[in-house]
Amino acid sequence: MLGHKSTPLFIPSELGALFCMYFSPSSNSNTQCIVHIPAFAEEMNKSRHIVAMQARAFTEQGYSVLVIDLWGTGDSQGDFSEVTWDIWLSNVTSAVNWLQQQGYKSINLWGLRSGALLAIDFINKNSCCIDKLICWQPVLNGEQFLMQFLRLRVAAAMMDKTKSGEKTSDLKDQLLKGYSVEVAGYSLNPKLVIPMLSVKAKQMSLNNVNLCQVFELSDEEELEGSHITTQWIKQLTELGVNISFDVVNGHPFWVTQEILESTRLIKLCSQRLAECH
Repeated sequence: MLGHKSTPLFIPSELGALFCMYFSPSSNSNTQCIVHIPAFAEEMNKSRHIVAMQARAFTEQGYSVLVIDLWGTGDSQGDFSEVTWDIWLSNVTSAVNWLQQQGYKSINLWGLRSGALLAIDFINKNSCCIDKLICWQPVLNGEQFLMQFLRLRVAAAMMDKTKSGEKTSDLKDQLLKGYSVEVAGYSLNPKLVIPMLSVKAKQMSLNNVNLCQVFELSDEEELEGSHITTQWIKQLTELGVNISFDVVNGHPFWVTQEILESTRLIKLCSQRLAECH
C-alpha cells in the first residue's frame, strides 16, 4: 500500500523505553490514532506480520497506528522474567499519554488475544475516554488462558521421558506460592500470573468506550463465535455498550507453525472501522 510511512521509535515509560512501530498516513492532518496492544509470548511474534498489514490498512483510512512492544518483550527495555501485569497496564498509560502529547484528539485501543484483555482491564481501571476498542480473538478469562499456556510445559515434559509427570495445577500452585515457572522459554513472574488469574472481562465495565468491535476467526464451516465471547457480547449489549461482533473464516495465525495471512479479517476490520464515520 502506498501513502503511508512506518517509523521505529522509543517512547518513555516508568521503567524504561518502549519500542514502537509508528505507522502514519500521508496526510498530516489526522487527529486519530490506534494503539495496538500485542498478544502474549510467541503469539506476539507469530502475529507481527498480520498486525503490520492491518496497521498499514488503517493508515489508508487516515488513522495513525502505534504498535507497542510491552516492557520486557520484543525490543523494549526490561526482561520478561520481571514483567508484572501492573507494569503492562502502565505501559498502556504511557502510550496514551505520549499520543496525547503529540496532539491526537481521538485514541483507540486494538488488542490481540491477551492484549485485548489488557486493554479491557485498562479501560475498566482508567477514566480516560477511549473512543473505540477493537478486539481480535480476545482472551476474556485470564485463568483459562494461563492454564492453557501452562499446558505447553506439561506437553513438553510428556515428550521427555527423563522428566517426571507435571500437572498444570502443580505449576499454578508454584506460582501462587511466589515461585517463577518457565514455560516454552518464558520465565513467568508470579506478579504477572497472579493478577492475570483474576482478570475476567465479564466483571469489567466498558462504559467509557464509544464503540467496541470484536472479531473472531473460525475455520469451521459454520461461522459461529466461541461460547465465552458470545455470552460476553450479550452481556455488554444488555448493559447498553455499543458493540459489534464478527466471525471471520480463517486459521488461528497466532499459533500456527507456518506464517499465515488473514486478508478477510483485515478487510472486514477496515470495513467496520470505515462504517463508524
